[in-house]
Amino acid sequence: MTKSNISHKMFLSLMIPFVLSTITQPLLGAADIAVVGKLNDVSYISGVSIGTLIFNTIYWIFGFLRVSTAQSSHYKDRKSISDIFFRPILIALIISLSIIVFQDIIFESFIKFIQPEIEIQKNSDIYFKILIWGAPFVLTNYVLLGWLMGLGNIKFYMIMQISGNVLNIVLDIIFVIFLGLKVEGVAYATLISQIFSFCLGVYFILPYSYHKYLNLKSIINKKELINIFCVNRDLMIRTICLVLHNNLFTMASSNLGGEILAANTVLFQIMSIISYSFDGIANTASVFSGRAKGMKDNTLMKNCWKKTLYWGGIFVVLITIIYLIFESDIIKIFTTLPDIVTLAEKYSKWIVIYPAISFLGLTFYGVFTGSAETFPIMISTVIAFIVFFIAWKYLIPIYKNNGVWLSLLIFYFGRGIFLIPCLRKTLTEKKEI
Repeated sequence: MTKSNISHKMFLSLMIPFVLSTITQPLLGAADIAVVGKLNDVSYISGVSIGTLIFNTIYWIFGFLRVSTAQSSHYKDRKSISDIFFRPILIALIISLSIIVFQDIIFESFIKFIQPEIEIQKNSDIYFKILIWGAPFVLTNYVLLGWLMGLGNIKFYMIMQISGNVLNIVLDIIFVIFLGLKVEGVAYATLISQIFSFCLGVYFILPYSYHKYLNLKSIINKKELINIFCVNRDLMIRTICLVLHNNLFTMASSNLGGEILAANTVLFQIMSIISYSFDGIANTASVFSGRAKGMKDNTLMKNCWKKTLYWGGIFVVLITIIYLIFESDIIKIFTTLPDIVTLAEKYSKWIVIYPAISFLGLTFYGVFTGSAETFPIMISTVIAFIVFFIAWKYLIPIYKNNGVWLSLLIFYFGRGIFLIPCLRKTLTEKKEI
């Protein structure tokens, strides 16, 4: 086996743990929707979905905290490592405090944008007011998870991800199904799991003794703090496009009525689970593309492309077959309300074609992040969003909810199509092995 070769065994040895760890993230939101979906009120599903959207919008924008720490944890000097570790934590705490202070403005702004029905708005408010206190733990967890990934400690990374999400699912069932706490139960279950993940992350990081080199004056370096935002500019712009398209999707669904919003929420949760499974492949691709870039080995990089395409294609076939066979059963996991099940089944055809439409963009972005080529990711997402917005504006008035889903799939299709021509940018000018 040559250094430039990537066997299927090598690829799978990383891909399987990454898929298992990433797929637990959407399962958290899916569990929230599933438990309230068993209650005899559409407003519970829609209310939790809007609350989840608000937090996703806030947290995704600052997702660079995870990426930047993962890229920075390779330094050798203990003092430098301590500064680089605590600086994003300081940013996370400042952002969290701002979110808590301005929570009323944030919530009211989203409600004015989405314009849900009154009962849905009330449930969103309950969910939001409880879960807002998890902001410091979520953003700090981004840093801790990114650091563990950068250190190559996949075991602790997976334990931190999976255990917190499993706890959330268990507490969802206890609080909502057995104790009857409804939306409050879902929110408290998520908050407790966020605090638990934070405590676990601190426990895993403590042996590295970064706190022994803590120097507040060195951490509060204005130039370095600004640099974190500048370096991650491309990823922030890309993320803003993602959250905008999510918000526009939810707003359009809400405008079509509470039942459509609830049905679309169920389908969107299924779509998210599919997306995150592909994200596991993207994380695997980023490892090999980063190695290829570091070695300046174009053959290794091209082999990374091939394996990413191969396993992405395998996942498309498997996911599509599984969904076609168990389509109705999967929908009923999230809700048993007859009207919502009927609506979800009516529009379920868009989920059937989603894997084939989206997998290029969802997997190949990992090749670019691994090789530190973030500009193509940003520009392809921006172009895809522009095309999506045009479709969103003109198709929905004509085709109603089918127009909502068609515009959404156009966005995901565009992310792949506009990204693939940039693959050559990941190659190096000279091959050196």
